[in-house]
Amino acid sequence: MSSNINQTGKVTSFRKKGANSLNIRGTRISAQNAQLLTSTGSSTLDFFIGGGLAVGTLCLIEEDLYNSYSHVLVKYFLTEGVANNHKLFLSSGEKPSEIILKELPSIRVPEVKTEATFQNPGLKDELKIAWRYQKQQTTFASDIQAYSYNHGYDLSKTLPEEMLKNCSISTWDPFEKNPEDCYENEQSFISFPYSHLLERISSEITSNGYRTSAKSCDNIMRLAITALGSPLWNSGSEKNQELSIIRFLYLLKGLLRTSFAVAVITMPSYILQNQVFRNRVRQVCDTVINLESFVGSDKKSNPVFKEYNGLLQLVKLPVLNTFMYPNKTSDLAFKLKRKDFIIERWHLPPEFGEDQEEPASFGCSGQKNKLDF
Repeated sequence: MSSNINQTGKVTSFRKKGANSLNIRGTRISAQNAQLLTSTGSSTLDFFIGGGLAVGTLCLIEEDLYNSYSHVLVKYFLTEGVANNHKLFLSSGEKPSEIILKELPSIRVPEVKTEATFQNPGLKDELKIAWRYQKQQTTFASDIQAYSYNHGYDLSKTLPEEMLKNCSISTWDPFEKNPEDCYENEQSFISFPYSHLLERISSEITSNGYRTSAKSCDNIMRLAITALGSPLWNSGSEKNQELSIIRFLYLLKGLLRTSFAVAVITMPSYILQNQVFRNRVRQVCDTVINLESFVGSDKKSNPVFKEYNGLLQLVKLPVLNTFMYPNKTSDLAFKLKRKDFIIERWHLPPEFGEDQEEPASFGCSGQKNKLDF
């Protein structure tokens, strides 16, 4: 603990060491392990994983069968970075990064109170609870104030191009192959294009000052890599492909541990069919989220799941600055609406039939009681 002392020599306040002295937009300190957290962009997912993603960690999203919903979480993650003016790095193995950026959902603008709202003096005093937000300066041309940890997004609309232009975004896709780079030495630790991607990420982190060794840092970097291991990433035999992915993830994780950066990676389900390879990938990553879609499944016709589009499983959560393993919430389901992607606990409905008779009420003696409480 350290204290602030004014000119009179009196102690004015106490400040805990290790607090968020960096004051980075879109981050907060975890009350459990004092780890710097940033939002995934989905408030419901943040709730179930402990408040958000820890800066310096690697999150894996195991895509559903037809990749119908996992891409939504990636878009949330990127849009949260745009809203807080974070540095973005996107590499896509599914479709060009420029198309993904154009499909990012729009930010929900908070309601603006009119003068008629403040005619009641009592109501005006109640609204002054958020007095510290009144002095926030607008950051974007669309006059959206980014003071919230999670802003909320509208999937029915897309971000304006002016917001994307005001944000620092770097992209590199595996199909941007240089013929000279494809002929690498077979003795290299990582094959192309994973080696080139790792060099590009390391260069972006170092050149922009996101290393923890930097004297000061007032921002974080968000990395998103989609469809890792898809045919666009293919650089040789399947065995060498799996080995390169494992080595790439290990080196990327070590790079994140010494940087103000957080990464989200998605992998197709057909890449993870080998259970041994799947377990090794899960072991490397800090957070593992599995999505199971009901598209093409018998569960879609089951009335128990009629309100949902699929199931979500928290396979692994990070263990940071603590000896206690975090509690994972089981039985999670998600549903995609026109504007929202919602994750919630899934419960079986009560089994009450229409023709089912009400159970008889018995007293202490075992005889039927005429009074029904």
